[in-house]
Amino acid sequence: MNLDRLLLANMTQPQAEEALGRGTAVLVTGSIEQHGAHLPLGTDAFAALAIALRVGERLDAPVLPLSSLGVAPYHLPWPGSLTITPATLTSLMLDVSAGLSAAGVDRVVVVNWHEGNTPAIRVAADKVQAAHPMRVIVAEAHVVTHGLFPDEMEFTHAGSMETAAVLTHDPSLVRLEELAGGDPVQEGSDGHALFRRRDVFPVMKDFREVASSGWYGTPTSVTEERAREIIDVVAAHIAGSVEEVWKALVERRSEDSQ
Repeated sequence: MNLDRLLLANMTQPQAEEALGRGTAVLVTGSIEQHGAHLPLGTDAFAALAIALRVGERLDAPVLPLSSLGVAPYHLPWPGSLTITPATLTSLMLDVSAGLSAAGVDRVVVVNWHEGNTPAIRVAADKVQAAHPMRVIVAEAHVVTHGLFPDEMEFTHAGSMETAAVLTHDPSLVRLEELAGGDPVQEGSDGHALFRRRDVFPVMKDFREVASSGWYGTPTSVTEERAREIIDVVAAHIAGSVEEVWKALVERRSEDSQ
């Protein structure tokens, strides 16, 4: 199954014009950051792309990686980790949306797999919707994956969930034979929970506040076959939810116009 045909960059101009003219585009946001010795720096970008391609297939929409880089300053203590500012991500999304809107897109689906991107994506979505006749629907793919498979896909960093996503993208990038270190799962979970609170919470400055090693979880608990099954279910759920949300928005606009 070659899903690369859905990438906007792989299309000719006439193909892109036809695809964008159908009204929907899928944007991909991730991050380049440390994930221990067993997963690549691009784990978040690869995870988002693997799911976005499958979402694009179901929505009959072209897929455009907005940025492999994400907002990840708290991973910088580990060489190789990179970051952009929230303003950069916001500007990039706003600039790209102008071209998409001109090509006929009125529905942008953002598939994200990095918590640090979320505030900037929300700000960008507000700016996009104010500037163009477009609606933005955000899919937090990591949240969806854990929510659908809470017993298998732990909400850790570089654990089973992220290993599954990379296995689906490219199994050769998973190096479980290099597995080393890792904080105890409960300690990492407790540390992460502090920053994931929704009522009163601190803002993360250094990921060592979560896990001194940089990662925690059980990456060996998922197989390649099971990973693909899970990611397919996640993509189907996201595509179905996008259609559900879109229908609700259309119905509400119709009610307001009466």
